[in-house]
Amino acid sequence: MAVADNSYSRFVQFAKVALPLLALGLLSTLFLFSKSVNPEDAIPFVEDDVESIAEKQQIAAPKFSGVTTDGSKVTVSADFATPDPENPRRIAIENTRALVVAPTGREIEISALTAIYDGATERVTFRGDVDVITSTGYRLRSEELQTSLAETQLLSPGPLTGTGPSGVLTAGRMEVITRNGVEVLVFNRGVKLVYQPDN
Repeated sequence: MAVADNSYSRFVQFAKVALPLLALGLLSTLFLFSKSVNPEDAIPFVEDDVESIAEKQQIAAPKFSGVTTDGSKVTVSADFATPDPENPRRIAIENTRALVVAPTGREIEISALTAIYDGATERVTFRGDVDVITSTGYRLRSEELQTSLAETQLLSPGPLTGTGPSGVLTAGRMEVITRNGVEVLVFNRGVKLVYQPDN
C-alpha cells in the first residue's frame, strides 16, 4: 500500500512540473510560427460610414401604434427611425407605411419616402411621394399628408391627384374627417373630376 502511495505522490510531483512546462512550450510554439498581421489586410471601413454610425442613433424596423379617441386603429411602421438629438420625442422615419382601420371596418393605407413622428402632439407628417389607398376605391398621391394617432383625421394641405370610384380627380387639398361615425373624404381648392363610367 505504501509503494502505491509513493508512486502516486511521485507522479503528482512530476505532473506539477511537467505539465506547466509542456503548456509553456506549446504557447511559445504558437508565437514562433504565427504570422504577423498586416494592417492593410484588415477589413476595410469607410471613414464616413463609421462617423455616420457614431453620430446617428437609428432604430431598425420601428413600429408605432395606437387607438384614436373615436376607436380607429392606427399603425405606423418604417425601415429606420432616427430620433432628433435636440428633441427625443421627434423622430424621423424612412420608407414609412401606415394603416388606419376605422370602427366601421374601412381602411386607409399610406406610404411615403419619409415621415416625422411628433410624440408631443401624436401627429405623423408624411412627405415625398405619399400614396393613399382607401378600401372605398380611392388611390391618391400627394407630396405631404398629415395624420394623427389621437383622432381619425388625415389632411393633405397641398395638391393631389388620383383616381376614385367615379374617375380621375385632382384637387388642391384633401381632408378625411368623421361625420356621424363615418369617415368622409373632403376635396376642395380647384377640384376637377373626369368622370369615367364603368365599362
